[in-house]
Amino acid sequence: MALPEMKVMGLGTPGNDKIRSFFMDDLLTGKPRFVGDRHFAGQLYAVAKHATVDHANITKIDASEALKVPGVVKVLTYDTNPEWARTAPILYKTVPFYGAPIALIIATDWYIAQRAVNLVKVDYEVLPAVIKTTDVMADDEAMTRDTSAPLSGRFADSNFQSSGVTNRGDVDAALKSAAYTRTISDMPWTTRYQHQPLEQYEALAYWSGDEVYVYIASQNIHGHHRSLHNWTGIPLNKLHVYSPGCGGGLGTRLNNPEALMAVFASKEVDGRPVLYKCTKKHSMLFGGRQFDARSVITIGCDKDGKLVALDVKYVCNGYGAGITPIFSKTLTIPNMRYEGTRLYLNDQDRCAWRCVNDPPTGYHFTHALDLVAEDLNMRPDEIRLKNIMGEHDVDQDSGLPFGTKEVNACLDKVLQESGFASKWHKPGTKKLADGRLHGIGVHCHHDSHGRIAGSDRATIVLMLQDGTAAVLDGGSAPHNQMTEQAIVAAEVLGLKIDDVKTPVYGNSDATLNGGMHGGSSFTGSTGGATMKAAEQCRKQVFEAACKNATFSAVNAKPEDLDSKDSVIFLKRDPSVKATFAAICSSALNPIGGIGHGWNNVDADGTGGLQRPKDGFEVGHNTEMGSACADVCEVAVDPETGEVEILEHWNAVGTGRVIYTDGVLQQMGSGTELQVNMALYYGDIKDIPTGNIIGTQYTESQMITTLDCNPSRYHLYPIEGDNHTGPLGAHGIGEPCVGGYCCILSAIYNAIGKWVDTDHGACNPDRVLKALGKA
Repeated sequence: MALPEMKVMGLGTPGNDKIRSFFMDDLLTGKPRFVGDRHFAGQLYAVAKHATVDHANITKIDASEALKVPGVVKVLTYDTNPEWARTAPILYKTVPFYGAPIALIIATDWYIAQRAVNLVKVDYEVLPAVIKTTDVMADDEAMTRDTSAPLSGRFADSNFQSSGVTNRGDVDAALKSAAYTRTISDMPWTTRYQHQPLEQYEALAYWSGDEVYVYIASQNIHGHHRSLHNWTGIPLNKLHVYSPGCGGGLGTRLNNPEALMAVFASKEVDGRPVLYKCTKKHSMLFGGRQFDARSVITIGCDKDGKLVALDVKYVCNGYGAGITPIFSKTLTIPNMRYEGTRLYLNDQDRCAWRCVNDPPTGYHFTHALDLVAEDLNMRPDEIRLKNIMGEHDVDQDSGLPFGTKEVNACLDKVLQESGFASKWHKPGTKKLADGRLHGIGVHCHHDSHGRIAGSDRATIVLMLQDGTAAVLDGGSAPHNQMTEQAIVAAEVLGLKIDDVKTPVYGNSDATLNGGMHGGSSFTGSTGGATMKAAEQCRKQVFEAACKNATFSAVNAKPEDLDSKDSVIFLKRDPSVKATFAAICSSALNPIGGIGHGWNNVDADGTGGLQRPKDGFEVGHNTEMGSACADVCEVAVDPETGEVEILEHWNAVGTGRVIYTDGVLQQMGSGTELQVNMALYYGDIKDIPTGNIIGTQYTESQMITTLDCNPSRYHLYPIEGDNHTGPLGAHGIGEPCVGGYCCILSAIYNAIGKWVDTDHGACNPDRVLKALGKA
């Protein structure tokens, strides 16, 4: 079915692909002022002292030598924290991991503070530590817990925490009666790595009386406003938080301990401005990072590859949610059991990375499905096509319809464009003319992101007297958010995109809660708030137009009017028209709107389906998510272990496309991140101490834009129609990276062995090890 015609947004709308990103243009021309670019009179600088043991009680900190350094103003420790800071994750008394911040040096110059760090002496009472996953697992392969292991201290009585249990049908009975079963228990741990966004981890704060002003790089400006209030008790109306630009986040800007550091430090120096700033090295070695994970999977199916049962035991290190749609919402599986567990080591904190759970669980499921397909003499695409849920199927657990189900179209597209069926061969059986081994792999899944969760989000849209509009959406300006919301407002109002601006952003004082930039939720959640605010403005503009001589002469009512290209016209006679500027300049009352988003589960009469779908009425609760499918073709050198990406096909279900260039930017960078996740990212750890002594960001040469050949990356936005989202849209940033496992699958197809990534990347050494050559 053809999608409704749009005026401004939409993949095929003329001119949409020519719209330029407001923030990206500024970023590329050096205009954004990041936190570290701000300098106030009398400003001081704060640097953290990091622990040099992995688990210990601090018995003494001697800062006397550091305080003798000219320019050092103060050294703060746990014992100097004000009462409200004792409960906040600022400076540790008991060290939970190597590199934890334990003291704060404040100086007149950042470099002075850095030099003084080494003069702070610390005495430790060393405690037993758990460094490796095998330290807390009695049997790593069977994933059984060692209850006698030392406690990491993250919890009082355990190193483990459940991350969810799901049961569907009778798994044990289905496995017992299945014609074929296989348990894959030797899957490797996925990679762990630090996010390393463009802008360093930094925050600037100062006090003016009892008012506090904080500058941070944030993915959730109003969330940080509330969390700072919760940690410190500072009243919200006395706490002013600004994020004028965010130089990348990838999930690591959802938590912001830097802001607490800066607020605490400023309080201790009589409110003077203090910039807390990490070095790139310290961010790399001690910062929060993507969690590593592994699974034990048992699959049962009939002799033709029709799945009948799935049993998953999933363990992740320190972060990660429950079951993902990769297991539960991608393929039709009548009987399924999932048991998720988080384990906690004396290890650097874990936090959300782009697409969060879906990349590691996607790798595990692809690993298992490829092996099962091989056993059954099927191609990997065949077992997926045989079992993939239908486009109009309801959820297998809740029975709810999906707002959109795009994984089928994504998979069909990459299989067709790549010629997968004709290129695939049995693992380890094809050599290229130059002696390298050829491989091709595929992955697809319904993604857990692209949510509609906007009931607590709001946007302000103002019409100005010259007929232009201003959108205040409460976001923090990472990526293309400002442009996207401007397009939504332009679509609803019927304005040219050049007549809509986003003059205020990243400001807790002047905007309402716009929610987080994460989970691909901003488009569907805050976009709904923008749409509703723009609808209110349109109604008021049309009411004002009916009082204007142009339309009052024909007795026009608001419902008789429409608008496009910043012109309001009579539907029955488009020659009767007036510009927005003419109407707004003569309006008797100010025109503006405040819109609220909604959720996919209806709680207040506004959520759920926004239009009927598959026999379900407006307001019916829905399941949400987006989708992706990827095919990768590689060449592997059996002598060096080097892997070359020959071609990569990336399809992402987009809902209605709001901003074409923004979608392609997300997909292009996502494809490059897939390559990095598969081949480069990973920590190098000193096991006896728990210290990260290097990371493959620095120990290996990473690909750059000069190494990327765009002609090898084939991007396919699969435009659908999300019946729950605003104007049919949902977010897509997360699933762009979710299919990195297609690269690992392709390497398996090339060499006939799954590479043990061992908490890291599929680098040449590990490839050679899989080949028995290292």
